[in-house]
Amino acid sequence: MSRNASFVRKVAYIAAIALLLLPLAALSQPATVDPNNPAGGSPGGKLSQLRVQYDLSQAELGEIDPASETMKLATLGLRGVATNILWLYAIHHKKVEDWDKLELTVQQIIRLQPNFLEVWDFQAHNLSYNVSVEFDDYRMRYQWVKKGIDFLILGTHYNRQEPGLLNQVGWFTGQKMGRSDEQKQFRRMFRTDKDLHELFRRNGVEVDQEQAISPYRSLETGREERRPDNWLVARLWFNRAVDAVTSSNRPIRGKSPLLFYSGGPMSLINGSAATQKDGYFGELSQISWQRAADDWRAYGDRELPATEGFMFRLNELEERRDRIKQLRDQIDLLAPGVREEITNEKTARLSDAMRAAREKPADKRTPEEMQLAYQAEMEIVVRDREVFDRAPRDARPEIRTLLEQLDNDEAVAGSIARNRQIVNFEYWRTRCDAERTKLALDARRNVYEADKLFAAGEKFAEARQMYEEAWLAWAQIFKDHAALMDNAEAQDLIESIGRYRDLLNQLDERFPADFVLNDLLGRHHEGMKLRDEVRLIQSATGDSPQPLESKPLEPKPDGKTPDPEPGKKPSEPPAADAKSDAKNPATDKPGEGPKP
Repeated sequence: MSRNASFVRKVAYIAAIALLLLPLAALSQPATVDPNNPAGGSPGGKLSQLRVQYDLSQAELGEIDPASETMKLATLGLRGVATNILWLYAIHHKKVEDWDKLELTVQQIIRLQPNFLEVWDFQAHNLSYNVSVEFDDYRMRYQWVKKGIDFLILGTHYNRQEPGLLNQVGWFTGQKMGRSDEQKQFRRMFRTDKDLHELFRRNGVEVDQEQAISPYRSLETGREERRPDNWLVARLWFNRAVDAVTSSNRPIRGKSPLLFYSGGPMSLINGSAATQKDGYFGELSQISWQRAADDWRAYGDRELPATEGFMFRLNELEERRDRIKQLRDQIDLLAPGVREEITNEKTARLSDAMRAAREKPADKRTPEEMQLAYQAEMEIVVRDREVFDRAPRDARPEIRTLLEQLDNDEAVAGSIARNRQIVNFEYWRTRCDAERTKLALDARRNVYEADKLFAAGEKFAEARQMYEEAWLAWAQIFKDHAALMDNAEAQDLIESIGRYRDLLNQLDERFPADFVLNDLLGRHHEGMKLRDEVRLIQSATGDSPQPLESKPLEPKPDGKTPDPEPGKKPSEPPAADAKSDAKNPATDKPGEGPKP
């Protein structure tokens, strides 16, 4: 009887297993791909669909690399050790400049550890930045930069929707193509690189859309075309990285959110500047800068996490500061005269040296007096808690509530100010506003055209007039937007001022002593170097420097300088005097370049 019962149980178990195989087969059925019809195929069972929905699988079944899986099995659980050994081989091949073996070793590493994200970051940077510079021919350098980008894109296949890798593709496409020493050649090659464009298309970035193209003059045909721009294509990759964070809630790796979200807007700004360097101004440039301004403003409206634990927006600093002022005014109304009283007491306690330094005009202070004046200002600062301690007793409960709001707003405002400095937020916002004005566009155009004439060694008088019109326009721009002078981007303008100096030498004329952009030169090392060279030459020759004989822009009654009327130059400086022209009758001869 017991033997029969045991047999019956075994039959029941086998029948149950057979019945369970049917739903298990349905749940675990793999997805299929029809090679003749990409839209066809089967999504597979429930488990396969969940893997796709939550990006749990690194590839579709048809894309799994058999060699990778075989290598993983062959290491018998020692993939980490094998990866480290291969990494050492990769470093060795780089040192001995065996680039083919380096590339093969990197391919072996990713087959062993395809989900180790640092492998993709490190080796892609190695290929695009470290290996590429070992070649003299910029065409070979470009190919290795492409290999680094292709390597990163391959990493997105194994690690789908990984924001860090997508962000890195945008960084390489923008910064490496647009900021390297070979940026002119790289940008030109990128525009006509059909293979790279097709690679981007296959991976979800359409390079032919309106947002990714800009004007380009073909070197072969001489015709103007609209081609993909590396900066604008980089923005599309940055936007994909942002979408990966917002749609799949994936963490941001390798960068702070502050820098991560700035990639797309900065690509638009860099693209707008690059378009002008290519010689395109007018309405097209104005629209480009307007788009950049809108993108930067949207970035400023994005909610970002602070290290202190709260959320903030970069654009709300002014609002916070206004609220702080209003809260402080309310405290002073509840405690009238208390802040002034404390200020007077602290001022009376200052040393005679501090008091004298503070009362002396700032532009006449010695370095020691500047330090004393700063210390004096710190000594007489009245803290809001001090006002609270001396406030009338019946007003203290309301003041305490205001102090809590004030402390919170000051903490947020301080964090916003620090984060603004990290991304140079105010400079880029100011530049976007300034660059799209007609005054700035005309100034850029004049400098560009004057540089071309000077490089060609012709029409020096015309080039000089363009330069001087541009300097007056830039002086007005810097007066309206002083922050633009402090950034390294002003270095391009200083280089053009150097060419203007060389042009004056060709005309046997002296660099003006009261040059309208002397303040700009004094804020940058290259500018001070240029100014010192001019002074040294003029002192050696015994020449007295001449002023720049140009009329400034006439201000309006409200004190603002108007933009020039459409079709007119920003200013009309007088032509060179007849004596100078007679002395240099051949200044406009073609073929005469600057003196070495």
